[in-house]
Amino acid sequence: MSAMWFEVLIGGMAVASLILIIKNTRATRDFGVSLSRASIADRRGIEAIVFEGKTYEPIIYYSEDPIRDETGRLGERLANLARSVRINVTYMTSLFRVDKGRLLSYLEDQINKAQFGYQATGHVRYAERLRFLKKLYNEVARTHTPYTHRVLLVVWSEKGDTEARAKAEAFKSMVEAEAGIRLERVKEPLLKALLPSTGEGLGAMSPSIFASIYDSPGVVIGRDFDGRLVVLDWPRDFETHIGIFGPTGRGKTVLLNGIASQLASRSESRLDPYMVAVIDPKGDLVAMLSAQATAVEALEPGDCIQIPRMEGLAEILLESVFENYSSKSVNACEGSLLRRGLVVFDLSSLANEDRDVAASLILSSLVLEASEGSLPGRVVVMIDEAWRLAMSGAKHLVWALREGRSRRLHVVYATQSPEDLPDSVLNNTGTLIVFGGYTRSYTEAARRLGLDDARRLLEMPIGTAMVKVKDLPPTETRVFGFHEYVKKVEEQSIPGSDRGVS
Repeated sequence: MSAMWFEVLIGGMAVASLILIIKNTRATRDFGVSLSRASIADRRGIEAIVFEGKTYEPIIYYSEDPIRDETGRLGERLANLARSVRINVTYMTSLFRVDKGRLLSYLEDQINKAQFGYQATGHVRYAERLRFLKKLYNEVARTHTPYTHRVLLVVWSEKGDTEARAKAEAFKSMVEAEAGIRLERVKEPLLKALLPSTGEGLGAMSPSIFASIYDSPGVVIGRDFDGRLVVLDWPRDFETHIGIFGPTGRGKTVLLNGIASQLASRSESRLDPYMVAVIDPKGDLVAMLSAQATAVEALEPGDCIQIPRMEGLAEILLESVFENYSSKSVNACEGSLLRRGLVVFDLSSLANEDRDVAASLILSSLVLEASEGSLPGRVVVMIDEAWRLAMSGAKHLVWALREGRSRRLHVVYATQSPEDLPDSVLNNTGTLIVFGGYTRSYTEAARRLGLDDARRLLEMPIGTAMVKVKDLPPTETRVFGFHEYVKKVEEQSIPGSDRGVS
C-alpha cells in the first residue's frame, strides 16, 4: 500500500511540474517569438521585444575596457544593483582573440607617436603614456594568445516610461563604479551592438563592417543597402591611396568633405594623421571645412608656394609643372608647407591655368618633404579636380602614389572620369569609390578600374557609389550627407554640363 501511495505522490509531483513548465512556457512565449521574429524579419536589428504582453525597448551601453573581476562575482553584484533600482537588465561580456603581430605593430606605432609628442612638448602626459605603452608591449610580447574584451549592457525600458532614460543612466553610473569600467551609449539596434568591433589597428573588416559610428576604427563613407556602415580602415586603406570618380553633381565634393572632417578630428584628438592638406581649386571645400580647419591658405596671383629645396628631384618636378604652361603668376620659393592639423589651400581666386600650377606645386612640395624622410607623421593630401595634375604629365602625382606608402604620404584624389588620369595613377590606387554616371562612355571608362558590372553605374541614384577596396568585391554605398549636396546641385548646376560642381 505504501508503495502505491508513493507512486501516486510521484505521479502528482510530475503532473504539477508539467503544469508549471507549460505555464512558464506560455508566460515567456511572447518574448521568445518576438525576439526570433525581430532577428529574422528586421535586418536592421532588434528595436523592441514583447514580454508578458508589455513592449520593452533597449537602451544599450558598451565598454571595451578590460573587465576587473578579481572575486569572480561581478555578474552577481550587477544583478543585485539591477534589483536595487528595479530595472530589467541584460549583461554580456565577450572575449575575442587578437592577431598578435598586428597588435604589436599597432603598439609600436603608438609608442612612436608618444615618443614624438614627448620630444616635441616635454609634457608629462606623453611620458606617462610612453611608460604605459612600453609595459603593455612587453606584456603582449610575452603572451601567447592576447585577447580583448567587449562588455555590453542592455537596460530594457517599458515603452512609454518617461523616467526610463534617467533610471538607465543611474544604473550605468553604478555599474561604472562597481566594475571600474567606462560605458558609452550605443544608438544602434541590439543585433548590431552585439557584434564585435575591432580596435584601431587590429584588423577591422574592410570596407563593410557592423559597427557604431561612434566607435568606428576608420573613416565612415556611408551605408550599404543592408543598412551596414561602410568604413575605410585607417591607415591601412589609405596607404594604397584612394581615388574618387563621378560626373558633375554626383557627390564627390561632399564625400571629400566627410573624409577630410573625420581625418581632421583624428588629427586633433590622436595626432594621427599629422597633417591633412586639402587642395581646393573651386572653393567648395573651403566653405565646408573652414570652421574645422587649422588654417585656410587663400592663394592670390603673384604668391609663391614653398618647397623644401630647388635642386635634385625638385628640378624634375618643377620642370613637369611649368613645361605645359605659359603663365607663371604662381611661383615656387624655398620653405615648407608642413604644419599640424587640417590645412585647406583655396585656389579659387587664381586664373584657371594658375590653379593647375598651384595644385601641382603644393603636391610637389609635400612629395619632396616625403622623399627626404622629413615628414613628422602621416600626411594625407586630398585633391579635388585631380585632372588638373594630369595636364602637366602627372609626374608628381605618380611619384606620390608610388613612393607615398613607404614614406607616410597618402593621397585621396577626385576627378570626373578614369579617362582623366593615366594608367600609372590608376594602377597605384588601391581603394576606388565610383559614383553612378549618365553615359555609356563613363561606364566603359569605369571598366578600367576593374568593375565588372559597370552597367550598374547607369542605374545608381545621385549620392550612391561603388566602394572597392583592393581585391574585395565592390560594395554599393549610399554616401552620408548627399541629400544636402543634391539641393546644392539643383540650385547651381545642370548634371553633365561642364567641369563645375562635383
